[in-house]
Amino acid sequence: MKKSMLLLVLALMATVVSAQFKVGGGLVLGTKAGYDESGTKLGVGISVRGDYAFNDQWSVAPDFTFFFPGSPEGIDVTFWQLNGNAHYHFYKLDDVGIYALGGLNYSSIKVDYNFDFGEYGDFSGSASDGEIGLNLGGGASYNNFFGEIKYDTAFEQIAISVGILFGT
Repeated sequence: MKKSMLLLVLALMATVVSAQFKVGGGLVLGTKAGYDESGTKLGVGISVRGDYAFNDQWSVAPDFTFFFPGSPEGIDVTFWQLNGNAHYHFYKLDDVGIYALGGLNYSSIKVDYNFDFGEYGDFSGSASDGEIGLNLGGGASYNNFFGEIKYDTAFEQIAISVGILFGT
């Protein structure tokens, strides 16, 4: 009897926890996440995201974003971010919600370069940098879709995200 009661309680807890967790992804546009011959430009990335609601007002939303920055000939750029944001939902009606967000991020960039100077030889190497920064912004949701805009202090850029989350 005790074992069946314990299993019932665990099953109920698992149902409640799964009802509060969503997972999904989307597209991200970063104002300084792309590179070409003239320097920085807009860059596009993809993100994988989770969302865990503590209650009707607070949730946490960790995500990983990988940008496709493009790069001039002879240069290969890798740029990604790991974000941990808290959302404060100050408006929620039926399927529509509006929230403010704040959080931390770790941003990483790596540059590999290789230039061939013919008879003078090759010039190659790599450099990388990582930085911890803050996120500040807001977003909106409709059903399982979301859109948000945030400022990232690590690479001093604005990121605009749209995507979808699956869960109940």
